[in-house]
Amino acid sequence: MLLTLEVRDFVIVEHVTLEFGHGLTVLTGETGAGKSILVDALALVLGGRADSGCVRAGAERTEISAVFSLEDVLAPPGEHAAGAAESTDAGGTGAARSASTGWDETDNDLAEDADASDLGAANWLAQQGFPDEDGQVLVRRSIDANGRSRCWINGRAATQAQLRALGTGLLDIHGQHAHQSLLRPRAQRALLDAFAGAAAQAATVSQAWRVWQGHRRALAEFDLRLTAQMEQRDALQREESDLAAAALPAEAWLELQQEHARLAHAHSLLSAAQMGVDSLADGDADVLATLNGLVQRLGELEGIDATLTAPRELIEGAAISLNEAVHELRRYAHRVEADPERLLAVEEQLQRILAVARRYRLQPDGLHERLLTVRAAIAGLQDGLSQAALVEACAKAEKTYRLEAAALSTRRRKAAAEVGKTVTASIRSLAMGDGVFSVALKPLAAGSADGDEDIEFGLAAYPGQSPGALAKIASGGELSRVSLALQTALSQVARVPTLVFDEVDTGIGGGVAEIVGRLLYDVAARCQVMCVTHLPQVAAWADHHLLVSKARDVGAPVSRIDPLDAAARVEEVARMLGGIKLTETTRQHARELLAARPAR
Repeated sequence: MLLTLEVRDFVIVEHVTLEFGHGLTVLTGETGAGKSILVDALALVLGGRADSGCVRAGAERTEISAVFSLEDVLAPPGEHAAGAAESTDAGGTGAARSASTGWDETDNDLAEDADASDLGAANWLAQQGFPDEDGQVLVRRSIDANGRSRCWINGRAATQAQLRALGTGLLDIHGQHAHQSLLRPRAQRALLDAFAGAAAQAATVSQAWRVWQGHRRALAEFDLRLTAQMEQRDALQREESDLAAAALPAEAWLELQQEHARLAHAHSLLSAAQMGVDSLADGDADVLATLNGLVQRLGELEGIDATLTAPRELIEGAAISLNEAVHELRRYAHRVEADPERLLAVEEQLQRILAVARRYRLQPDGLHERLLTVRAAIAGLQDGLSQAALVEACAKAEKTYRLEAAALSTRRRKAAAEVGKTVTASIRSLAMGDGVFSVALKPLAAGSADGDEDIEFGLAAYPGQSPGALAKIASGGELSRVSLALQTALSQVARVPTLVFDEVDTGIGGGVAEIVGRLLYDVAARCQVMCVTHLPQVAAWADHHLLVSKARDVGAPVSRIDPLDAAARVEEVARMLGGIKLTETTRQHARELLAARPAR
């Protein structure tokens, strides 16, 4: 709940410090006195848009700070006045509000990602790493004359987005041109689930959705990998087929080259062999016969001169070697023959090998090693048998989600009917006699993390009108009263501890105004409520009463904000009842209104 608010140099506010208590606090005053100035300040300090126009003329900057209690359970409101206010040279009018803050329906999109209302303000602060301040949070913001904005949370620098996120868990402003969680689809869904007592089940559905989607992604990724794997295997198998037909081990490749050389030069080889035989043994110059004769003659002469032994032995050895050479050449000549068919086959094989080598940019003697590598890669590829386990897990996760989501939908449908009936009855008591409030569940065929349907609050304000989205068709006054009716209906489950109602009583009066006051009073039993009002029937229900008055100081308009005691409340309610000139009858009527409020 809001404990204190301090405003400096805001529009024409010089300085004001206010303390707030539990229960219902009303702000009243003459038209144009600036009753909405506190609403503007609260909107700004919790992340609303601002520019240099909000800085009081002649000042360097606007500074606003607020202290909130993070207590989850609010104590019953006391009967004391709304704190001691430093009476104030403050100024401003409601007309300055939109120009200074820009806090209107367009900010709902900005707040869509806020999460303090979901986590709770204390948990959000811990998650964001802001220091703990004994169950309180201090937010502060300044805007200088150049429009530069600076923000702090518990003394630590923060962003405007963080202020806005934290604000969703601290305070909700209801009224024309106000930022309201009621317009956010996520907030509508959370309200319905809370009313249905299904918040935990909604969290279970969200978890089941995440598990299912995780399995779906894994299966899709597996399918992609499997498809790529199959394509890779097909390519490898084609390569393996090419290589198997061409690749030879290094030794076989060398032998093939040698065979090709022999076949290609068969005639030359045979001719050389025959020439050798003829030269050494079979021709006219029979070298062997000559050498053998020489060996015999030298042997005969060794007896005369022993020094001939050595030459004879050398010549004899040469003759023996040449004789062996003749035998080898004759055998070689018998083996070598021209074989055109074999030569053609070998040449074709060589061409195939060279073509494959060029295709894969390898040397011919490297094809065999590449073949072994390709076969190893094929053997290492997965065959996709584990896909069945993923399919089974995905189907199981989907079934779990569907069952949980269906159960949640059942509870939502029942709660939607109850909320529609309750809120319709409430708004009809608030001068919307023909209004019909509805909660539509719009099916989502594919489901979502939030269940099988979108939630949309709708309103038909006139007879024969089809319900339309609340955010699109409700006027400011209607939206305020619908918000009040919803907060009353959901007062036991709403999580924002401070509610601010501005212009909630637009277009109503008399008995309806008294009903509005009673509704606000009832809501304030659960949480802190602030209301800007011009109706005495509403003001009479307040636990605390602040009076906003306007004066001039050296020609400049200023506003005062003062807490009222019991006697001053009688005077203010009497003024609201009877105008400028008060009579004892008017004062007595005021006393009766104030006395009618039951004690807390």
